[in-house]
Amino acid sequence: MNRKNKFACGIVTYFPNNDVIDKINRYSNEFDEVYVFDNTPQESDVLKKLELNQKIHLYSNKENNGLSVAYNYFIKEAIFNCDFLCTLDQDSDFSKENIRKIANYINNNNLNNIAVIGPKIIYNDNHEMITRNCNITDKRYLISSGSFLNLSILNNNNIRFDPQYFIDRVDVDFCQECIRKGLRVVEYTGSVLHQTLGTPTKHMNKGNHSYKRHYYMFRNRFYYNRKFSNSFLQRESLNIIQSLKQCLRIVTFEDQKVNKLKQLLLAIHDYRHNIMGSGRY
Repeated sequence: MNRKNKFACGIVTYFPNNDVIDKINRYSNEFDEVYVFDNTPQESDVLKKLELNQKIHLYSNKENNGLSVAYNYFIKEAIFNCDFLCTLDQDSDFSKENIRKIANYINNNNLNNIAVIGPKIIYNDNHEMITRNCNITDKRYLISSGSFLNLSILNNNNIRFDPQYFIDRVDVDFCQECIRKGLRVVEYTGSVLHQTLGTPTKHMNKGNHSYKRHYYMFRNRFYYNRKFSNSFLQRESLNIIQSLKQCLRIVTFEDQKVNKLKQLLLAIHDYRHNIMGSGRY
């Protein structure tokens, strides 16, 4: 591949296994630099297998710092050495062919006003027909995994991930910050990435999330709506409608319904008391 830009990759791990290690080693063949931020709350022996690969840079403080802290670490490490940073998590399956397709697009097109460009996402091995027209489409947000961040634009506009988030809405908030500053967030349909969404269920390709994940979904929604809503009425209307939809989805499709519904009350309490970041978990 004829490279005009230098590409870094940042991978967040959590109790990684040997398959994850193999995946990271494969990514090191496609990127100039690979950064690994391990969120395992103890020493991970399996990651030591990566130490012989000079392209791979490991970081861990033996606790779970969440996604925003990890992504900001990647930006800090890559911003003066590389032009674009691809953020990934260990559940993503981004093939070398699809990495090269989006990298080639970046190399051969003007991305001066594009802060984020990412592939088409396929969730939970959905086999629906994907149209590969090799165009870009403006989006309100892209998920972080597989997204290429334009590091010079982030640096010039002082854009970083909000550490108030631990997981959930991390990527939505980041993309909205970019758009609010007049920048573009685009999807490139010539490249695809396979992503696992929770535990797959038989209902409409929806994932079955843990009760902890539902806590962050409820709580972070309140914070996000306060940050980006234009009025009190808009904010409160969104909070009510979106929370009711989440509750309905839990009741209809998921297990541990009572425990998951209780997370709404815990989330309201913590949001009102400014308990953000990792919160109660």
